[in-house]
Formats: sequence, structure tokens, C-alpha cells
Amino acid sequence: MDNKKIEFVRKCGEVLRIAKPHLTSCELKLGKDIRLGVGQPPVHPEDEYVVVTCDNGYSYNILVEANSLGAIASAIFSQMSHK
Repeated sequence: MDNKKIEFVRKCGEVLRIAKPHLTSCELKLGKDIRLGVGQPPVHPEDEYVVVTCDNGYSYNILVEANSLGAIASAIFSQMSHK
């Protein structure tokens, strides 16, 4: 994984936390590194996901299909806007 994307996703998490304090972290992970919670959709081992974790321990997995940083930010904020 690209270090630039990893850092960018972490910084998006900081901005997200300002708007939604209960969302505590945002990390870029490969599907094979994700622990699935109850009710989570299955992940593909080689795909990249943004994992957003809540203060209660629940996490959301957002599939990242684009390499553009703007597209990644758009996916994060559109998926989490109503959480």
C-alpha cells in the first residue's frame, strides 16, 4: 500500500472526528487485515478498505476502488455523513 494514501486516510479521520467525535479513527487496510464484526459485509483479501472505528468499538469498512486521493476522501465523507 502507498504510504501517501495511508497518511491521507489518517488525516481524513482527523477531519471526520471534528464533525463526528464518536468516530475515533480512520485507517487504510487490506481486506485480509480486517476483522469482521457482526453484520459486516464480507471483504475481499486483496482489496483496499478504509476502516472507520467508533468509540463503542464498532467499525465500518469502506471499499476503496480509486487511487485518487479526492475520490478516497469523497468515499469516506459520503459514507460516513449519516453515521
